Amino acid sequence: MHDLCLLCVIVKRDHDEQLVNFFSEHDVNTVTSLLCQGTAGKKLLDLLGLEETEKELFYAMTTRPRAKRLMNALIGEVGLNMPGSGVAFTIPIASIAGSSSLKYFTQGQNIILEEVKDMPSTFLYELIIAICNRGHVDTVMDAARSAGAMGGTVLHAKGTNPDGENRFFGLSIADEKEMLLILTAANQKSTLMRAIMENAGVQSPAHTIMFSLPVESVAGLRSVMAAAGEIED
Repeated sequence: MHDLCLLCVIVKRDHDEQLVNFFSEHDVNTVTSLLCQGTAGKKLLDLLGLEETEKELFYAMTTRPRAKRLMNALIGEVGLNMPGSGVAFTIPIASIAGSSSLKYFTQGQNIILEEVKDMPSTFLYELIIAICNRGHVDTVMDAARSAGAMGGTVLHAKGTNPDGENRFFGLSIADEKEMLLILTAANQKSTLMRAIMENAGVQSPAHTIMFSLPVESVAGLRSVMAAAGEIED
């Protein structure tokens, strides 16, 4: 495994220009952004007189040591450690398809690729990715909250089956979907996933399917960091 990771940052959508400038100032030129939404429940939003919480997810590839420096800079320069300001996390990358791909994804970073020498055998965090039918993400998030999840991020998605005839446990592959990202301490992952499958699994109208990815480091989400034992709550 090479010493590369995906640095992901989720912030409120009105902070997007600040993030673009941040990455540019730190010579990270290839950055992808996705529009997404927070998971505050509709009842709470109505009570507060708010629209849906609009967010944006940025991700860029870099080395693990550089990602650590960038996360520290996000705290110092962007204020990511302030409540409600956002969250950053890193996901290890197993492989990359040749020097041309590496050059594209790390343009401007002057990276010398090395093999990983200190990859942990276990990870303190996990990113749960739950895919459900459009319109049922609140049901999935409610199930996750019942098991201790504090919140998540929603991406709109769609399957790629051209004829829509194939089905998996009654789930049409080509239907419009919602993808829910939940960052959690690794010691809470199984409980959260079990709660989602019991209350919004493939046999329910939500038809949720799930997987998780290892997350090496986190910044800006104190509740998850406390649950993982990295900080005192």
